[in-house]
Amino acid sequence: KSPHANYVLQKIIKVLAPQEFPFVIEELAHASLDLARHEYGCRIYCRLLEHCATEKATAHLMDEVLLETEELLRHTYGHHVVECALEHGLPHQQRQIVATLRRDLMRFSRNRSAAHVVEKALLYGNQDDRQSLALDLLSHSPEEIAGLARSQFGSMVVRALLRLSGQITELAQQHLRTDAAQTQLKGTKLGRRLLDTPSGSGNTSSKAGGGRHRDHDRDRLRQHVFSA
Repeated sequence: KSPHANYVLQKIIKVLAPQEFPFVIEELAHASLDLARHEYGCRIYCRLLEHCATEKATAHLMDEVLLETEELLRHTYGHHVVECALEHGLPHQQRQIVATLRRDLMRFSRNRSAAHVVEKALLYGNQDDRQSLALDLLSHSPEEIAGLARSQFGSMVVRALLRLSGQITELAQQHLRTDAAQTQLKGTKLGRRLLDTPSGSGNTSSKAGGGRHRDHDRDRLRQHVFSA
């Protein structure tokens, strides 16, 4: 949890072979979930996933940590660990995360931390997982999707939907073209910004400068959490 020593541990994981730092995983195995939710502690889990996710000891450690996926993905720092597991973890760990998201997808899509996990799963998950999540979202009414798009963090999820290809994007656009959805979207700045995107593609247009500022703020937080 040290603001300084965590950099040393990150460097050890980056430059040494896993067989040369078994003490790191052994210590983490005895730590509580609080460490994965810690501002500095979460970085160590992320480095392990990035550099040795397939190692038996790391896989076992992450299996234990991901038993608390729902709590982690809603946490300010814990959600970074879940995102790294989505990107670098083993297939069964990725499936577990997606299954957790699908249990209450709309609520997670509105949560300030979990929405980032939903967004990442939609954009970078395997094809089956992306489609399952997208269809789960689009099973809701146009009014509900518009309501999601009006919310600060839900709008990220809707934009991710609009970046998917083929039938999913068309279905999302159909939801947002309905009169009821248009009325809702025009009533808020976030909704109007979504309508301003060219062809409903979800790409930020020149009118969406506020979206770029939010992306910049998010990048600053990620840099703070993950910098080595």
